[in-house]
Amino acid sequence: MLGLSACSVDTIDLKAPQETVDEPGTGNETDTGNDIPPSDIRVELDLTDSQNTLGEMRDMWLVANRISPTTGGNVRPGLKINTVRMIGGIKKNENGVNVPDLEFDTAFYDETLGDYVYDFSPLIDRINKIRNRGTDIHQIVLDQPPWAFQRGYTFIPEGQKDNVNFRENERISIYGNSLPPYDKAEYAEYIEALMTKLIDEYGKDEVKTWRFRVGSEIETPDHWFGTEADFVEHFANTEGAVRKVLPEAIFGVHTRPPSFIYKSGTVTNYKSEVIKSFANAIIEYADQNNIRIDFWGISDYPIITSEKTRHPKDKYEELFAQLVEHPKWKDYTVLDLEEFSIISKIGSGYLITSDTAQADTLLIAMTDELHKKGIDQIFQWGQRKAEHEDFRTKALADMAGKVRYPASLISTGNANPDDIGVIVATNSPQTDLDILLYNYNPADLEAESTPEILTSIKMDVPVGSVFSYRKRLLSKENKKFQVFMEEPGADDYLIKNKGSGFNKYGNGSGGVTSNVLTAEGQLAFEQYVFTNTSEWTDWQQIVTVSAGNGEAGSVMHIESKLPLFSYEKIEVKKLN
Repeated sequence: MLGLSACSVDTIDLKAPQETVDEPGTGNETDTGNDIPPSDIRVELDLTDSQNTLGEMRDMWLVANRISPTTGGNVRPGLKINTVRMIGGIKKNENGVNVPDLEFDTAFYDETLGDYVYDFSPLIDRINKIRNRGTDIHQIVLDQPPWAFQRGYTFIPEGQKDNVNFRENERISIYGNSLPPYDKAEYAEYIEALMTKLIDEYGKDEVKTWRFRVGSEIETPDHWFGTEADFVEHFANTEGAVRKVLPEAIFGVHTRPPSFIYKSGTVTNYKSEVIKSFANAIIEYADQNNIRIDFWGISDYPIITSEKTRHPKDKYEELFAQLVEHPKWKDYTVLDLEEFSIISKIGSGYLITSDTAQADTLLIAMTDELHKKGIDQIFQWGQRKAEHEDFRTKALADMAGKVRYPASLISTGNANPDDIGVIVATNSPQTDLDILLYNYNPADLEAESTPEILTSIKMDVPVGSVFSYRKRLLSKENKKFQVFMEEPGADDYLIKNKGSGFNKYGNGSGGVTSNVLTAEGQLAFEQYVFTNTSEWTDWQQIVTVSAGNGEAGSVMHIESKLPLFSYEKIEVKKLN
């Protein structure tokens, strides 16, 4: 995991205009002007110092989550897969009642033999379908435990509590079997057999590249009805079994942040304990027992309409800082966001993603902040087809492998430079450059401003060097649903039942309007004529000018108008 500087953008409040030059107009003309274009914010990039860099850019959007995939996962090309609930323990609904679904279980108890028997064919079949599609496996989550491992439990009636036994309503969670295995030794034998089978099928060299995880937001009650101590024991038991077969196995966990307390402590588990994060207990147990935790996952579902959840600069502190600041934390542990989606509404049985310019710019701002802090991956939902790749992540992915450079932001007007973010990367500072500008302010989703941005790029090339550049801007004006919802009466199309609260900020990923619009609204949306999609500009020529003050090299200047809640990708290439 690459550690990067905690700050890549410096801000300077400088009201007096600084000396720059005009950029080209809308045609393919050459820029040779020497005047200073007006701007509200100037972005200064110095590519002449190869020592002043922020490390290598990496693509943080390479993993897609899939729950119990049976047909290969349907992951778009270029992504790896994280598979959840692959070994059994899932549930199904029969006549309105949740019951165990044994079709994909990989362990059973044979009463005649008086022992557990294994059938790994459902797991192998699903893994084969993933591999046959050409998708690489990034991670296998070892949950839920197969139903057979509930054998031995006594259940008491729902609503009762004896601080010993689970309740009837905890027998089946909304996810399936969320109980610790009753017989820990038998479960360890099962995991050993599972790992042996994987190595027999796919070879040690391949299996050791896969990651194995225990837990999914494990402190959330329906994910785990046991106590903190129950989970620490289960984690250690599973880790020991995995590494008994494959000592070099990549092994980790997925928890809530250390500060997490479920419903402010008003809900307790079957032993009357407050439900809170297990993170500190896991860190301390692993340290005491020499357990190597290779990676640690956290989740985040920012609600775009909730100001307290949409501050990108607070995310590292909220989600990860308390982990790495624990005195027993190990620096080699990779940190990921293993569940992530920006949403507009969450309720019983539904989660509405936010396909808006506000969500786009929050995602880019979060990626910027977490990249600088060394977070490795942000796992995605969806992403089934090649056309599902959003420009917001592609704009970042195209910079992967290049060297990141810092930038300075200078206020030359009344605009707030704190709202502007810059990501700069290049393979060769003299020949090509990628710049990603974004304008995001969490304070008010309806605020409007369009500062003029002047990007000044100092390069180690002679005055008069000729480059070409193109730009692509995406704002709410390029979002069909957002423009549609600004039409008079559009709010009347929002579904008003389901506890409601549906709003114009959430139409579902990919414009799935059936999530929030009535049938009449869906029809109106389908018939709504919209042509203002985000597109690249034509390539334009630009000529570098003197850096001034007798300095070596030369400078080019590119002007942009960057509305609040928008981002712009600029690509620069040298002409031979």
